[in-house]
Amino acid sequence: MLSYFPQLYPDEILYSYFARYHDHSKNQSSKQTMQELFGKASSVAVVDLPSNLAEFHSKIMHFKPPCLIEFIKKHTLYNYYTFFQSSDVKIKTINYLKYGGKPGTIHMFLGIVAYTIKNWKYLRFCPSCVHQDREQYGEAYWHLSHQLPKVFYCHLHQDLLHDSNVEFRNPHKHEFISVEKAELSSHLVTVISPKLEQQLKRLSDESINLIRYADNIQIQDLTQIYKYLMQVNGYANHFGQVHQQYFTQQFKKYYGEEFLSLVNCNFDEHSDTTWLRNIVRKHRKAFHPVQHLLLFQFLNVSFKDLGSFVGKKYEPFGQAPYYCLNPAANHYKKRIILNVAITTCTDTRKPIGTFSCDCGFVYSRRGPDIDKSVAFKVGRIKNFGPVWKAKLMQLATSGLGPYHIAQILECDYTTVKKYMSNSKDKSSNNNELPMDLRIQKEADWLKLRETYSDFTVTQLREINPALYAWHYRNNRNWLKENPPRMFMKVTVNKRVDWGKRDIEILHLVKSAIQKLYAIEKPVYVNKSRVAKEIGQLSLFGKILKKLPKTKAYLNKHLETREQFQIRRINWACRKLYMEDKSSLVAWKVRRLAGLREKMSNIVETALENEIRLNQHGDIQNEIKTMDF
Repeated sequence: MLSYFPQLYPDEILYSYFARYHDHSKNQSSKQTMQELFGKASSVAVVDLPSNLAEFHSKIMHFKPPCLIEFIKKHTLYNYYTFFQSSDVKIKTINYLKYGGKPGTIHMFLGIVAYTIKNWKYLRFCPSCVHQDREQYGEAYWHLSHQLPKVFYCHLHQDLLHDSNVEFRNPHKHEFISVEKAELSSHLVTVISPKLEQQLKRLSDESINLIRYADNIQIQDLTQIYKYLMQVNGYANHFGQVHQQYFTQQFKKYYGEEFLSLVNCNFDEHSDTTWLRNIVRKHRKAFHPVQHLLLFQFLNVSFKDLGSFVGKKYEPFGQAPYYCLNPAANHYKKRIILNVAITTCTDTRKPIGTFSCDCGFVYSRRGPDIDKSVAFKVGRIKNFGPVWKAKLMQLATSGLGPYHIAQILECDYTTVKKYMSNSKDKSSNNNELPMDLRIQKEADWLKLRETYSDFTVTQLREINPALYAWHYRNNRNWLKENPPRMFMKVTVNKRVDWGKRDIEILHLVKSAIQKLYAIEKPVYVNKSRVAKEIGQLSLFGKILKKLPKTKAYLNKHLETREQFQIRRINWACRKLYMEDKSSLVAWKVRRLAGLREKMSNIVETALENEIRLNQHGDIQNEIKTMDF
């Protein structure tokens, strides 16, 4: 239990808190301070993620400090580094900060060591904050927000941050150094363009939002949010497939080489393995918070608003229900269509929505919808439906002309003429046709059919298109009842004599196997190799069971993988023996024979025996592993 401890200031990092205690306590030894704070003189002064905080918190409980979790979340970089991590990693990090562990472990499992974006070399400060703190509290302190990676500006005063002489990873690892004990240089000469300044300030503000609002935002699936945002901004299609080349080009154009290099996030836009392409794919590794914040900014999203996108699904045509655009219906321009069928345009690869109403009216348009007014546009009408057609007939019988009807039904004049003509054709009865004309036309068709008895309907239509058209328009049912006579095609029996085929294939297989085994450098003689050799790969795969003699021969003379490896060993040993007897060693045999490191015990034994026999001069007696 400590008899004194200073007040904790807003946005103060715990490292500064401990450093001020060291100054106030007048301890001469830094290890004495460590012993008093953590109960161990060997504890390390870590800036971003200090450990053994449970021990320290228990020593100051009588001062009624904030709870331990608040210490961790508001006065360390815990929120910054763990927000985009899994819940398991967050729990593991909390336990490490509370109870400690192997030094440096936390930076390993959080991926901080592997990041290309590194921490600052020195602790940083804002001169205006130092002056303000001294006026308000009588002393300055290290601000947590000033130590965040790639934060160049103070979010309070919008001034560039300065480097102190205190190293972030202090070589004196047991020493806490306060702002009042550090050397603060006030000379900073930096030339920054207005655009670069704006980008750096935006990144600084978003980094502050990350540590402030991390507790208020719960995200289970960041990949889903990225997919939605990429679709909304036009960098992914309605299926979620990212237009990677266009996306990376626009990203680099938005930020520029200078800014991306300054924050260690530059990349090759033509490479397929850059961090930018991987971050919008399914996450298989962790990404630095700076990379996430840059992507949010590019997609016009502030971190503090991130929670509003959780669970959102991209709808290229907006939310259902959709408008029915049938002018003949009493629900015209009302939201009653519940579903939309989405396909892809073959030319533009953009989504096409097909909207089907219960009134039978079906229309489509190309998306995505840019604004609300687009929802009332029709790209193509696929079906007018019975309600629309009934309205057309009602208007036609009332004496209105096609032009007037077209204006009322909001369609083209030719469309009105077409449907009025069709309705007249359907309403006309075949019996109302002049009997003599109909009989004559039917006779002409029957005569044409008899003259060209082996012709199809299409061929008869080409001979006399006018006659066919007359029947199709005026006598369609009769036309269907009197089609051309279709003759059955005579099929030739092409049954295979499998006994004869078996003998033919067997002869080819024998020749192929002998040829393959005769190759000096052994090849793997298996079923597929033999099949390729005789050009009968599909035959072996499907109907080998119909070739019993061939199948029996193959089963007897094909080799296993182990037999092939042993043949390769024998060949390799003979070759090395003939070139240089001293070169006959196991690793050279393995390499020449193309063998894997792990082989079966049978092959390993064969390798040892073959090398031993050759070394004793038994190469003269050629050993064959198979006899054919």
